[in-house]
Amino acid sequence: MIVSYEHKFIFVKTKKTAGSTLEKLLFPYLDDYDICSGSTRDNTPSLGIPPNTNGHISWREIKGKYIHPTHFSQWDDYFKFTIERNPWDKMVSAYYWHQKIKPQQFLGMDFETYCLTCPLIPDDTQLYTDTSNLMNSLMVDKVYKYEDMMKMYNDLNERFGFNITEEEVTGTKLKSNIRKVRDYHDIHTPKTRDMVAKKFSGTIKLLNYEY
Repeated sequence: MIVSYEHKFIFVKTKKTAGSTLEKLLFPYLDDYDICSGSTRDNTPSLGIPPNTNGHISWREIKGKYIHPTHFSQWDDYFKFTIERNPWDKMVSAYYWHQKIKPQQFLGMDFETYCLTCPLIPDDTQLYTDTSNLMNSLMVDKVYKYEDMMKMYNDLNERFGFNITEEEVTGTKLKSNIRKVRDYHDIHTPKTRDMVAKKFSGTIKLLNYEY
């Protein structure tokens, strides 16, 4: 999560979408009074917030805790964005990540069992939509797709005068080489495919993702 009072943008950090990489690349452009959750696990710095604070917090908490009259400006003054990922691919990434960080719980578990029983499904729609109504209203200005990452960085460069290059992006992949299966089609089963379609129906509908 990043709140830049200087540049007036808010980054809502979702899981398994290279959010820590973005935090690391944007950190040099932040001022001392900005907020960046960072991650000691990923060796990304934090700013204006205690280390190891969970950075995957919702728009509602950001708005209530970090954006109010004493913080220079109002919620509507900020460019708010997040990153989302094809859910079938996201589940594969989460599977291998949890095997790495929680081996006592997940190491050796097959992918289908993981998908059907894991309580840590990385569905993040509640972080950037208002789920208090049936419309699931979008609460950020832009949802960038993980699959088109450079479009996001080019947009941020243009909006805020940053100079983040493609070489920096490709060279700062903090969780690469963890996955053993690159193409998610090679590991999904009919049961896991259907589970993802149901659990991530909001994301799939919002961004027109397909299997």
